[in-house]
Amino acid sequence: MTQQSIMRKRNELVALSALFALCLAAGGTLSQKPAGTADSPVELSGEPRHHPKFENEFVRVLDVTVPAGDATLWHVHRRDNVVITLADANLRIETVDAATAEVQWKLGDVNFRKATYVHRAINIGTTSFHNLTIELLEPPAGFSESSVLKETIARQPILENERVRVYRVSLEPGQSTTMHTHFLPGLGIAVTSGKIEVTTEGKTRPDRLTLPAGDVRWRAGQVTHQIKNVGRTRFEGVDLELK
Repeated sequence: MTQQSIMRKRNELVALSALFALCLAAGGTLSQKPAGTADSPVELSGEPRHHPKFENEFVRVLDVTVPAGDATLWHVHRRDNVVITLADANLRIETVDAATAEVQWKLGDVNFRKATYVHRAINIGTTSFHNLTIELLEPPAGFSESSVLKETIARQPILENERVRVYRVSLEPGQSTTMHTHFLPGLGIAVTSGKIEVTTEGKTRPDRLTLPAGDVRWRAGQVTHQIKNVGRTRFEGVDLELK
């Protein structure tokens, strides 16, 4: 065999090896399931409509927007969570191992879901869907509620279970809450935009805050304060206490 023949054979073998490798790569790609399906859901951190907003060792807050006609990927919720709705919208919720449901979400709705579940949300309405999804991480330790009766931010919670207690606050212009005490850490969330004045026990001056809808404020521990609506429109908020 001549040197030229040897080189030709070697080049043919190299070409065949490259072609075989390409076929294997293509076959491997085709055999993989696409991410974001019911069979292969993405983690919540990989769902593009869920945006991180706030996180500490106790909670993770995600800002979620699904425009009209759009849908989330199939994704998995591995933490108990509270969802606070910031805009009216009509959704179809498809959940693995559960019936499909069409839901009319209303501004200010508060819902609790236990983990773990896999679903996706399809916006079948004409308005954008907007919510805050609050994942409950580690329960706070070292906090206890006093046995002495104290005023609360609202008369009755709208949601309470072993993980959270949630109050709704609705203040007309000029209206105030009572001076009330929070014993537990938690979040104050503005459902609507507004201007408020917060008078806190132990502080010489009140704090004035201009809040956009969806504003989130962390409360690290016990505090006694009063909230007044100093704006020109009704202010609505949600207060979430962690147990």
